[in-house]
Amino acid sequence: MSSGGELLAARLRSALGAEAEVIVEAGALEPYSADTYWKALAARAGGEPLGLPDVVVRPATEDDVVRVLEIASELGVAVVPRGGGSGSQGGAIPLRGGVVLDLTRLDRILEVDHRSLTVTAQAGVNGLTLERALAEEGLTLPHYPASADLATVGGYVAARGSGVLSTRYGKIEDLLLSLRVVTAEGRTFDTVSVPRHAVGPELTQLYVGSEGILGVITRATLQVIPIPEKRRFELVSFASLADGVEAIRSAISVGLRPSVARLYDAEATRTSLAKVVDAELPGVCAVLCCEGVAAVADAEAESLLGYARANGAQVLDAELAETWWKRRYDFYKPPHHPQLPSMWGTLEAVATYARILDVYEALQAAVAVPYAEQGLRLKAHMSHWYPWGTMIYGRFVVPEPGRDPLALHDRIWEDGITAILDAGAVMNDHHGVGIKLAPFMQRQHGASLETLRQIKRALDPNGIMNPGKMSLS
Repeated sequence: MSSGGELLAARLRSALGAEAEVIVEAGALEPYSADTYWKALAARAGGEPLGLPDVVVRPATEDDVVRVLEIASELGVAVVPRGGGSGSQGGAIPLRGGVVLDLTRLDRILEVDHRSLTVTAQAGVNGLTLERALAEEGLTLPHYPASADLATVGGYVAARGSGVLSTRYGKIEDLLLSLRVVTAEGRTFDTVSVPRHAVGPELTQLYVGSEGILGVITRATLQVIPIPEKRRFELVSFASLADGVEAIRSAISVGLRPSVARLYDAEATRTSLAKVVDAELPGVCAVLCCEGVAAVADAEAESLLGYARANGAQVLDAELAETWWKRRYDFYKPPHHPQLPSMWGTLEAVATYARILDVYEALQAAVAVPYAEQGLRLKAHMSHWYPWGTMIYGRFVVPEPGRDPLALHDRIWEDGITAILDAGAVMNDHHGVGIKLAPFMQRQHGASLETLRQIKRALDPNGIMNPGKMSLS
């Protein structure tokens, strides 16, 4: 460690509470050089990490967070907040060294309000830990991201994440009531206690998706629900992706709100869904779920199936959809998830119904076809549906990326994101920006990007908060 790192560590130890951890050993710092971003994992495996912290601090209290930011602001040292490290965009990589603020020890569930159906939890509470605690009280946070075993409450909010039940309950911003934040200079504040008000702009939402560039989220109050009386699952097959999109679009347009509407293209149906549920599946398949009071869930499911049949759907064995629910996290683990030295990534896009099929075809033309000779396979599903549109989760894998995998990776992303933007879509629905999508932020936002930079400068005048991310610093 450099002499500067030693001095920083000594300063932090003297200022923090006795239970806070200050880590400087090289072997202990190395895991903080990557999240789940493929390029960061590949660089670390090759011995050239994209970034290393000088110090890792694991605060035991919110006051510890305040002290770290006061010192970092005074010294001009970079601070990178980190939760469970589940991010896929490189948002938690310390590109400029400094302090990684590991928030996983802020792990207390502070209040469960059964009357208001809210839970207040510290930022480091793990997603599955929260679910298990709520389940003991007959409640659930209807979020359920694929990363729940790693992700934390603070990460949910900071990355503007989504879960498999979003079509009914919304993304994390729809489940969020309020936040506690520590600013870059060490000032703590609570946002307005409810999200529906008329006392000025909604400051809570400013920090949703902020990825640690504006301050540190230390706690959140979230909406929960009673565990549904019934979840009714269905599996249907369509002749084409267009038929599936129209079936779900038309159902949503009349007010149906399935909790799960997961439409797999033919490639994903054959090579992903079919393998996880261990069955041969025809065409383009959709997993559907309606939930709530049993009579309502059944009535909604029957109506939803009516819209599916009107668009040519074949209704398959519902038990396979229940198997999907039980194995829904298996998609993101071996053997279904690739490992190094393979290359992988998720080209994600969100668009209106008028554009979404053109976006899908643009991705096929820009990525699936030209990179097939490198062994690339692209499979996609649509899993988060809105009254105005939906999204594409396009997972690509290159089993043997060749001699210059980093260059190949960057070309695939350049071509894929360019195609998404050219087709009139937004380049991300719920994974965040980090460093992966930062080069495309100017085109995505246009003149409004400067407004975001002004907000960043105002709230982080010394430029210490997660620098180098989102093309804002």
